[in-house]
Amino acid sequence: MLHSSGAPPRSITTRLARISLAAPGLLEQRYHPGAKLDVAGFEENRRARFELADDIPHVMLSVFPEHLDFELAAATTDHFGQRADRLAALGVVAGDTVMEMITKLHFSYYPPTFAMRIFSDEGEARAWLLERLAELGPEKSRAGQ
Repeated sequence: MLHSSGAPPRSITTRLARISLAAPGLLEQRYHPGAKLDVAGFEENRRARFELADDIPHVMLSVFPEHLDFELAAATTDHFGQRADRLAALGVVAGDTVMEMITKLHFSYYPPTFAMRIFSDEGEARAWLLERLAELGPEKSRAGQ
């Protein structure tokens, strides 16, 4: 996938995922198969997202492959609250029913301050996120430039 400028997307690879600025205001976070989700890894991803988003309102697609292992603390920690954040929408693609249930449980305990949906189809998730991105208005066009 090419960035709107024609160049490859800017990306940061963390221990858990590869986070890319796929288009202005659209981040894609793809978790590595076999990764073990933990609090420190989620924090590393958050810092990478902040660096790529450059304090501009943005949306994010998070893709979890099947059969990811996780530490309980990763599911029972609020990874988005209590921080200044410009995340406007999160689309989660759950690789299996276990990840779908964990994601639902997590966000039932820590309700997001942004739009959030869980999908089984990446294309549907991306289309939904692009609609949310369009709703952000002209400020989004500065992201990633």
